[in-house]
Amino acid sequence: MSKDFVNTAYRRRTILKAGLAIGVLQVASPFLRQANAQAPVTLRMHTHVPPVSGSYKNLLWWAKKVEGEAGGKLKIELFGAMQLGGKAPDIYDQVKNGVVDLGWTLPGYKAGLFPVTSIFELPFIGAPAHIVSPAIDAFLKKYGQKEWSAVHPIVFHSAGLSVIHMKTRKVAKLDDFKGLKLRTPSRISSAALSALGATPVPIPSLKMTEALMHDVVDGVVTPWSIALAIRAIDAAKFHTETTLHEPTLALLMNKQSYGKLSPELKKVIDANSGEWLAKEFGRRWEHDDIRGIARAKSLKHPIIAVPDAEQARWRKATESVYESWIKDMDAKGHPGKQMVADFEQLVVKYKT
Repeated sequence: MSKDFVNTAYRRRTILKAGLAIGVLQVASPFLRQANAQAPVTLRMHTHVPPVSGSYKNLLWWAKKVEGEAGGKLKIELFGAMQLGGKAPDIYDQVKNGVVDLGWTLPGYKAGLFPVTSIFELPFIGAPAHIVSPAIDAFLKKYGQKEWSAVHPIVFHSAGLSVIHMKTRKVAKLDDFKGLKLRTPSRISSAALSALGATPVPIPSLKMTEALMHDVVDGVVTPWSIALAIRAIDAAKFHTETTLHEPTLALLMNKQSYGKLSPELKKVIDANSGEWLAKEFGRRWEHDDIRGIARAKSLKHPIIAVPDAEQARWRKATESVYESWIKDMDAKGHPGKQMVADFEQLVVKYKT
């Protein structure tokens, strides 16, 4: 058999195989495209709270609810405890810049960036979380659109009642604040504590218990569920429930990530946003707080409820904080006094 004949036969077989392969790909490619089209859209969500916390579990509930209603066309990967890098105040920027698709954070971490939203940090303006949360969401739809225009907000809600967790003595009346060193969560809360006669000490959430144990502060201001998670309840002996400070929380989405979704998936996201979700997150936060209250009771710690008349004295003592906030809003072109009145009316509305 000649060498030329062998080479010719080999070339023919090679060409035949290549042709068959191309034919298979041409037949299979529509199916491959269909399979790719059916692959779920994956969104990454980032937060500072650890997986053991009630807040993380609430976010996971929301993610699973959205996935279920999307019929398998959307997947949300939740990363807690800053697993994707950075510090807690970085989450807003991560969402805005597209580092992540979704983020759950406290606007108060970005001091001065969200002046309208800071109204909810004013002392004694709030209410239980399931009431004040939809009020927050409704208020920001009216006044907060500009300062949140760089992202796509899903929901705003409240952490509910603040609690003053004291190590050695209780806080029950205005005079009890004098001379106390209290951990403060924000600039406005610091101003309120100063007006009440205390010395505010800024301390990150995860360092509160250590500061309390080592007498860096006499007490810390934080909700029940947070105090339970970091064992601040165990380090304290007295707990005063108040609306001194109610931090606002925000679930946010990157604008481009939202914009790329199909109309069907946008509809699912929209249906799981806004007022009803604010109420639900508020209820869930209050449910998580019950465990903190139960822990304090199991340790036989006194829980002090401040009478309305006494809390009115505290509100009057902090009027300077309101005046300063209203003046700041007016300087920025907002109707500061009207904004306070509007929010208070919203709280009354959702109470009823």
